[in-house]
Amino acid sequence: MKPTRSLLIVFLLPILMVLLPLFLILVLATQAIKAQSLQNYQLQSNDLNTLVQMATFDRKISDLHQRITEVLNRVAVTNLSAMQRYTEYNFINQELNKVGQSIDQLATSPLILDLSPESAVTLQRAFHQYQLFINMANGAATLNQSDPGFFLQEAHNHFSTFTLFSQQVFEELTERARDRHRDSYQVLIDLRLTTLWIGVGILALLISTAALVAWRINNRLMTVGDAILALSDSHKKLPDFHAIKRMSQRRSGSLKRVAKALMTFRDAELQRREAEHKVHRLAYYDTLTELPNWQLMKEHLARSLETSQQTSVYGALIYIDVDDFKRINDGNGHSAGDTILQHIAERLGNLEHEGCTVGRISGDEFGIIIDGLASDQHEAAGKAELFAEQVCQLLTQPYYLNGNYHFLNISQGLVLFSCPGKSVDDLFQYANAAVHIAKKTERNAIRFYDPAIQAELEARAELERDLRLAIEQQEFLLVYQMQVDNLGRPIGAEALIRWEHPSRGRISPGVFIPLAEETGLIVPIGSWVLRAACEQLVAWQAFAHTKELVLAVNVSAKQFQQPNFVQEVSHALEASGATPHLLKLELTESTVLGKVEETIERMHQLKALGISFAMDDFGTGYSSLQYLKRLPLDQIKIDQSFVRDLHQDTDDRAIVQTIIAMGRALGLSVIAEGVETVEHWRYLNEHQCHAYQGYYFCKPVAAEEMARLCLAPPPELA
Repeated sequence: MKPTRSLLIVFLLPILMVLLPLFLILVLATQAIKAQSLQNYQLQSNDLNTLVQMATFDRKISDLHQRITEVLNRVAVTNLSAMQRYTEYNFINQELNKVGQSIDQLATSPLILDLSPESAVTLQRAFHQYQLFINMANGAATLNQSDPGFFLQEAHNHFSTFTLFSQQVFEELTERARDRHRDSYQVLIDLRLTTLWIGVGILALLISTAALVAWRINNRLMTVGDAILALSDSHKKLPDFHAIKRMSQRRSGSLKRVAKALMTFRDAELQRREAEHKVHRLAYYDTLTELPNWQLMKEHLARSLETSQQTSVYGALIYIDVDDFKRINDGNGHSAGDTILQHIAERLGNLEHEGCTVGRISGDEFGIIIDGLASDQHEAAGKAELFAEQVCQLLTQPYYLNGNYHFLNISQGLVLFSCPGKSVDDLFQYANAAVHIAKKTERNAIRFYDPAIQAELEARAELERDLRLAIEQQEFLLVYQMQVDNLGRPIGAEALIRWEHPSRGRISPGVFIPLAEETGLIVPIGSWVLRAACEQLVAWQAFAHTKELVLAVNVSAKQFQQPNFVQEVSHALEASGATPHLLKLELTESTVLGKVEETIERMHQLKALGISFAMDDFGTGYSSLQYLKRLPLDQIKIDQSFVRDLHQDTDDRAIVQTIIAMGRALGLSVIAEGVETVEHWRYLNEHQCHAYQGYYFCKPVAAEEMARLCLAPPPELA
């Protein structure tokens, strides 16, 4: 048999297993239902004939009885000749005999026998009694021996009895015929249902068997197909081919031949791949460390550079050079140096970073390619430097060799890549140049090729170090910007932090606050601000013109979300003795985002201490309106970006009016920051803003200057 025909039978076998038995079942079921239907029809036809005969018989015997009565009566009152009487009586006997035959035939009907054999016998007996008296009356009238009226009366009585019994039997036959028809129909229905369920069961069994056969056939074909695909894909590892091996040992025919051929092809493919792998390892991998060599690193860098240029996401090349490695070779031999290099390769291979490729460039030089750092150059540089620091920490750990510990220093050169115009050779050249610069500076140094980025990173690292020292040495101070009511009278102030650097002078919060937020140093800085503000409230309590001032303190999201923040505020109030209702915490929308329910609960806990809340920079976010009605706020603060161009931008005026109306509708006080001109103040006052803050009233000043300004008369609204 040809292979194509074999496969055709393989695919048709499950279908034939279902279709042929199903067709046979349908034929048998149809024949059985047809035979039962024919039997039902014959039964109903016979019963109907019996009922028709019964009805016809009743009508005939009634007509006959009436005629017999008329004949006998006419014979009694008229003088008929003997021949005439004989003719009439002979006709009567013939008709009675015919009726008797009909009754005998009817008595043998299956319907009457099914009803009751006694009914048939009783019916025959009643008719024979009637026939007997008719014959006696007939004989008496013919021979003129006696009065036939007596026999006629008896015949009439038996006729009445016969008629009543006949009608009763007819009704019972009708009911019985109906029951037989219903039973036969039910039998037909039951036969159909039984045939249907048996057919469904057999069909389900056939389908299950066909599915099992198809599944097994499919598994074998899939096994063969997977093996062919595995052999055709040279980039995937070859499977064990256990199923193919079992098929070649247990099966017969075409599948066995195919399985043996596949096993032969697999052995040949394994040999070819092993040879190819050896050639590839020699060409692209370092034989000592088994890391990618210089050639493969160049290819990886070329692909990374192309991807980076397409996605505009920066990558980095790190060039690692082991300092004074010649000392290891000279002092311990080249075998020790090779072992150290293997340890370095093993440590680099354990680096956990997605899109990281490690290779040995030459001698004691290694390279690392990092893909997908960031789309922002400064952020990518920061991540690359952090990764280089991890590499430095990893490789400078001691190496245990021949009973002694050896310590290494490394220099690293970094270069970012994303912009077109740079080749792979250029990147290696730049990274190598950065390594030489690192070697000349200090031990375990990390240097970028780009001087600008290097300078910025160094400045950022220096600023972070100085910021940590500033927290320890308390180089911060607070200044205060007055807040006034609609008449210009002082009602409070906002505490603003400043950093007095010992060598760089005062550093703007816009420089160090973002760094503090990023590094988490904002939490200790915020704690210091809270304590200093409470102490200032206590100092102002000693003077009548400042004891009612409410001091607003900005709280960052990280500080507010600290688990012990409520206890920290409570402790600061108790330790300083400050009045809680004079302390106001200003939150931004970022504080509320995220853990909303936890934030609301924490605000209620602080409200229970007597502290008030203001929503700072209101209108610049996207979600405050959603939670505004649920937050226990006392005040919302119009951001200065909406106040600055109030008389030039109609959108700003509309936003300001909306915020004031919203605050008034929710029962919240509204304060506007950034009020720098009398026009700002006049417009806001006309639209019923409650409080104001800005350079027009007071610049951020020291606490003593703030106290003096409170004694000055308020400005007049011209």
